[in-house]
Amino acid sequence: MPTNPFSPAFGSEPAYLAGREAIVADFLEGLAGGVGDPNRSTILIGPRGSGKTALINHIATAASAQGWVSARVTALPGMLEAVIEQALEAGEHLLPAPAGAKLTGLGAFGVTVNMDRPEARSASWRSQVARIVDALGELGSGLLITVDEVDAKQAELVRLVADYQHFVSEGRAVALLMAGLPGKVLQMFTHRSISFVRRAFQHRLDPLSQADARLALRVPIESAGRSIEPKALDAAAAFSRGFPFLIQMVGYQTWRQHPGREVISAQDAADGIRASQESMDAMILDTTVQELSKGDLEFLTAMKDDPDFSTIADLAARLRISPSSAGQRRIRLIKAGVIEEYGRGQVRFTLPLLREYLQRAE
Repeated sequence: MPTNPFSPAFGSEPAYLAGREAIVADFLEGLAGGVGDPNRSTILIGPRGSGKTALINHIATAASAQGWVSARVTALPGMLEAVIEQALEAGEHLLPAPAGAKLTGLGAFGVTVNMDRPEARSASWRSQVARIVDALGELGSGLLITVDEVDAKQAELVRLVADYQHFVSEGRAVALLMAGLPGKVLQMFTHRSISFVRRAFQHRLDPLSQADARLALRVPIESAGRSIEPKALDAAAAFSRGFPFLIQMVGYQTWRQHPGREVISAQDAADGIRASQESMDAMILDTTVQELSKGDLEFLTAMKDDPDFSTIADLAARLRISPSSAGQRRIRLIKAGVIEEYGRGQVRFTLPLLREYLQRAE
């Protein structure tokens, strides 16, 4: 029996990454383009479930195939030390090491970093990373640092970004790929110490087109040795709204209905859609709603019956609050990645199925 090719687990890289080819190509072009290429400083922005982590991992893997060393971290305490540790481990293959020896340093052409030496441990993070990058540069390689779940409240992230600017100005072979929720990225942009990061290339991870959603479902199914009826494919793609998490979830749930059958039927898709709705509620929407204040949840509830978008004026009238109060709630919810602006004075839901979730909660 073929293995289910879909993986809705957090951070898992999909079997077929559809609709993000241009982002991947731009970043890899930046690595090949040389020091100073603006694509080497990139930020991915999107709500939960938009595929940020999977895309970061995909790009880091592709960069490794081009000879770059990747250090992948999350914006948490200890991330600076993790960058050094991962860079040393990932760069181990570039230099021979004695059999049975544990790599504690990276050396090339007289440039050496040895984390076991007291003097190396006492050196600043910037100087330690600079030595690693210089060693890699002598070997025709470079260091890609990826940071997931950016949060400007993490002092180590601020330090990393500030030092990265110096690496770039010094002409070192280094690249930085970050990802985060819209509000967290905005906080980083307004942080007084690293506001320059606004000059990094920004990619908003909007929903995929229906054509790309169908590809993201059909290609893994056929590659795994099964097929799917056209009506089933259309139904599953339409349900996903082009949202990467939902594409993986509906593919996973549809596949597992009758895994022994060669052809996935429309009924399989219908059953998979029902299961996926429950998973979306439990894994994305419940958590999102629980994190909202009472006032912000009331704002969303006031939006739920508008077919396409809501106006701030209408929402203020429904909630019997001032336009300025409605505007403050709008800003908070945009930062949370729950809604987005849709023309002047208008907003709409960003998270798919959130409207239906709120309607069912009545």
